[in-house]
Amino acid sequence: MALVVNGRYLDRPVTGVERYSDMLVRMVAREWPSARIHVPKKWQGASEVHGIEVIRTGSLQGHAWEQLSLPRSLGPDDVLLSPANTGPLCVKRQAVVIHDLATIHHPEWFNKWFAWWYRFLLPNLARRAARVITVSTDSAEDIERTLGTSENKVFVVPPFAQPTDMTYRDVIGEPYVLSVGSRDPRKGLDRLVKWYSSLVDPGYRLVIVGRQVSSFRPRPLAPHPGIIDRNDVSDDDLNALYTHAIALIQPSVYEGFGLPILEALALGCPVIASNLPVFVRNFGGSLLYFPINHTDAFDPMVDGLRVQNRRVHFAARGRQRAAQFTQQRMAEALHAAIDPLLHTA
Repeated sequence: MALVVNGRYLDRPVTGVERYSDMLVRMVAREWPSARIHVPKKWQGASEVHGIEVIRTGSLQGHAWEQLSLPRSLGPDDVLLSPANTGPLCVKRQAVVIHDLATIHHPEWFNKWFAWWYRFLLPNLARRAARVITVSTDSAEDIERTLGTSENKVFVVPPFAQPTDMTYRDVIGEPYVLSVGSRDPRKGLDRLVKWYSSLVDPGYRLVIVGRQVSSFRPRPLAPHPGIIDRNDVSDDDLNALYTHAIALIQPSVYEGFGLPILEALALGCPVIASNLPVFVRNFGGSLLYFPINHTDAFDPMVDGLRVQNRRVHFAARGRQRAAQFTQQRMAEALHAAIDPLLHTA
């Protein structure tokens, strides 16, 4: 009897889902060192991921590999952990992570095939898998309400903050506000760019970090001399961007958690965010909130954070809140979800 991680996420573009999956796998490596991670034979990565042995299996790739090859590679008593929204429908001894139900509530944000597949897959996975893991209480309640999943089957395993004592150089060299997230309609990036483009000589740049992902409808950025578009950045460069930003601005209209907010708070970066219930519940008074669709509130908030003592105040509140999201908290929540499956034949 062993814990096996569904490694399909390793071959996908990195978004918040993949960053959380990587965090989860690091936790698995710490708590279940004998676990394995299964990937397609054609995967080009290393023989270990965070110390977990990689098993290459099956000549298929993508969803076909996940639905057909992956189940055949499992032993009868293995427990599968699928960390990135998808998993094989035929495997019942499985804990699947469903981050949110955006494809259910807003199929118009996604390309048609992707929306169709997820609207079929997620309800059936939630019904057949032994456990559903999600990232926040808000997402858990949505899964229970929308998919009819039993409350005792859904487990909240929040991410942990990763504070660091490292000093990061300023990679921009001038004042800026920051946006982090995939080119996804829910992120409100169009409204953020429109707001910034309306400013006259704001005295700071807008740095946008994130890539276009094929699952979403294409959303190219309108060019603007004050906008710096950073597609892929390393973890160190992202941490540097958080550290030196005036603020992270997160104008999302729908989220399951808000991982960039947690990353920013842990590094002392103040956050201006829409007043989504999930943000308020997760981060409380550590953020500056504005009503959704009221981007005119950005100006005074950004200007206020350019005053040093106010920025220091919100940086301290943010670090304090982020410190509540610990590795131990994540480990305990993950054990609560996984251990009963490992101890049941």
